[in-house]
Amino acid sequence: MKRVSQILLLGLSVLALTACGVRGDLDRPEPLWGNPTDHSQSDEADGEDS
Repeated sequence: MKRVSQILLLGLSVLALTACGVRGDLDRPEPLWGNPTDHSQSDEADGEDS
């Protein structure tokens, strides 16, 4: 009986974790320190390489 409850708990945990995802593009927050425009310029440069 203990084994069945462990499997059930594991299954419910897996199902709960799959429901936590964010769909679509993620928005990046502004940096905590430094100039935000410096970071946005480096992000644009990273996108050009792809």
